[in-house]
Amino acid sequence: MERRQAVAGIDVEAVLINPLIVVRDIHFATSVIVAGIVFFDHFIAAPVLQTDLRLPATEASFRTRTREILWIGLTLSIASALAWLILLSARIAGKPFDEVIADGTIWIVLLQTQFGLAWGARIFFGTLLAALLLPRPKANARAPIWQSVVATLLAGSYLGSLAFAGHGEEGLGFEREIHLAADFMHLLAAGLWLGGLIPLALLLDSLRRFREEHWGQVACHTAGRFSALGILAVGILLLTGMVNISFLVAGMRALTEKPYGRLLLLKLALFVAMFCVAGINRQYLLPRLCSEAGSDQSAPTVRKLVRSTLVETALGFGIIVIVGILGITAPATDMPTHIH
Repeated sequence: MERRQAVAGIDVEAVLINPLIVVRDIHFATSVIVAGIVFFDHFIAAPVLQTDLRLPATEASFRTRTREILWIGLTLSIASALAWLILLSARIAGKPFDEVIADGTIWIVLLQTQFGLAWGARIFFGTLLAALLLPRPKANARAPIWQSVVATLLAGSYLGSLAFAGHGEEGLGFEREIHLAADFMHLLAAGLWLGGLIPLALLLDSLRRFREEHWGQVACHTAGRFSALGILAVGILLLTGMVNISFLVAGMRALTEKPYGRLLLLKLALFVAMFCVAGINRQYLLPRLCSEAGSDQSAPTVRKLVRSTLVETALGFGIIVIVGILGITAPATDMPTHIH
């Protein structure tokens, strides 16, 4: 008999060919990217670039690149949301995915289930965000503050409402509300930290490439603001993560004896590795960058910081792959599970 490779008690081959897991991973990743870019622009890029230090070439390059990634991410995110709904409807009805579209099953799932209602709201948030961001600004034109605030709220709602596709939705009563709130905040924190890493790397790289006047000072300010925001995000991730573990893992033995627990340990290991890389950036590269601001020595340090940021990003998206599997894996408790 052919042997199939298993990791953490999970059939790897089955996972790799499971379209629902693939769609979940794509949707989680692109939703985090979209929210991260919007969050980064509101909390970091706009305050840094709206100072008296004018950096027209840097700003134009940064905004062009992030806008392209934002639209690719938003398109894939909404498309994968629809694909997720179709695949889930097919699984619930036990029919081919093309049949659930033709016979209207997808509308029953969308309008008569909690998942469907939450999904309809998410697609609505995503569509509103796209409409808000659709007008293409002129070069270096900055969005009005009201547009930035509304975009941030919509992006947060779009990302945070993914909580309704997780195990928190399966609880009852007050515990369900606590679990959903923890999941919501966990997702927002992931958007702030992991989602913000890509625009951070792009802004630092643009500053290094064009090297306009005072670029080193702006790079120091940018990295410093993101580091402070990252500390807040990590704190929220740890707190909400402990809340989730209390609901989903029944004791220490379940962490090593059940597939869900083993996957959770792997996720935690990647989180620790990501945290260590971030710690090196904060304790070593950031002080060095700020001390070199204004000199030619800033460029190599910024290059190292960009590379380190990309390593963080890779580890973070490794976590997202695991999250996609965890969502359809039975918790390490007696909680019933449903495929979302």
